[in-house]
Amino acid sequence: MMTRMNLLAAAVVLGVASTALADTFTIYVAARDSEAHKAAEKLVDEKSSFWFAKLPKAMQKAVDLLQGSNHQVRILMAQGQEGGLYAMPNGLDASKATFHLLGGWCPDWKTRDPFQCPTEILAGEGRPQAFFSFGGNKTMFQELVISGFVLDAAPSNKYDAKTNSLLKGSSRTIPLLSLSQVVVNHLVIADNVFLNGAHRAFEVYHSPMSNETTVDIQNNFFLNNVIPLKFAPAGYKGFKTKAINFRNNSVILNWPFNPDKTSSDVGALTLYHKDCCTELNIEKNLFAYNPGGAMQHDWPESRMQKLRINENLFFLNATLFDNAKPEAGFFVGKFGPNPLYAVVNVGPGLQDDYSYEMKGNVVMDPKVPVALVDLQAADSSSVTAKKTVMNDVRGLFGLNKEGGTVAIANYAPRMGLDLKNLPFPAEEKARGYGVQAAQVFK
Repeated sequence: MMTRMNLLAAAVVLGVASTALADTFTIYVAARDSEAHKAAEKLVDEKSSFWFAKLPKAMQKAVDLLQGSNHQVRILMAQGQEGGLYAMPNGLDASKATFHLLGGWCPDWKTRDPFQCPTEILAGEGRPQAFFSFGGNKTMFQELVISGFVLDAAPSNKYDAKTNSLLKGSSRTIPLLSLSQVVVNHLVIADNVFLNGAHRAFEVYHSPMSNETTVDIQNNFFLNNVIPLKFAPAGYKGFKTKAINFRNNSVILNWPFNPDKTSSDVGALTLYHKDCCTELNIEKNLFAYNPGGAMQHDWPESRMQKLRINENLFFLNATLFDNAKPEAGFFVGKFGPNPLYAVVNVGPGLQDDYSYEMKGNVVMDPKVPVALVDLQAADSSSVTAKKTVMNDVRGLFGLNKEGGTVAIANYAPRMGLDLKNLPFPAEEKARGYGVQAAQVFK
């Protein structure tokens, strides 16, 4: 028979155990009086689920729930547009918690489809920072997921009114997403559209929480950015990221740092040496119309990590180097001491020339549509977008359908998001490569 003291002790133990359990919290973000707001009102209880009209208050609520906890906190954002730049504070301890920032929810909250119910984050002229920033090297997450957003940098860019070329010197060369050395054990960047960046979309500049840290970059559109992505994590307490997986992304019409053959950054994906990770897996992606090459490889092979490049589609990725061959531009690089770039083609000889695992890579025209914007003024913030859909992008490079001469007609012309003409392949054989609408992060 338990005494009163034993009962009290048991109650205390049970209380401690209950507070240690991980809880799931859901935060809905939708404009006030919108259809999504009305649907959210039926779902919130102000205990484990909440609604906010704007993202800043939702982010603050998430910080309060995450700090020092082992909770799972999810922010769900409805279809629509929201202006602003958002950041997590440095020093947030969510080292045992998971944080999912998920856009692309249709108004009934039953379906998430970032490509048909887009959540667009807008920034105006003079954008001083990334759209999303995550603290610094004292901010920690067990798992961090950023998924389902359209990040369009065009409003903070300048364009030539006659040619629609990006005016790089007067545009904001700040990444669209900044990881800021955030410490993570699992990082997921999925189902986003990185559009019109005048510099990188982002760098994989996280800090690994352990030697088991993995990064999944999947199902994203990288469209019309200048050198969109670099695989260069930060160091942290001697740990190295175990694996970076770059899968089912569409890397289309991304540009070199400068449109010339001597620029220091030309390839769409900048490969880093073995400090990047133990293994780098590049699989099932679509690389098309990137004039400076699909991947830039400047390090000697002996200094690289375990590299797998399998089952990707390539098409016309070396026009900067006067090369109109569809198979050109698999790698563009100096491979160590070489003074000039070497252009490496897709072909069976790749497996003979390099020790990396490279199999199942194909060359074909994916026939992706590209929606360009017809500018009426040099200041893009005053432009009303008039989209012109191109089903064959080769005209930008002075190419006819048989190849012909190569000349870049204009530089990083502004692209628009056209839901009726998203750049999914029209070529039936190419549809398994790049972004897959059915593989949105759950």
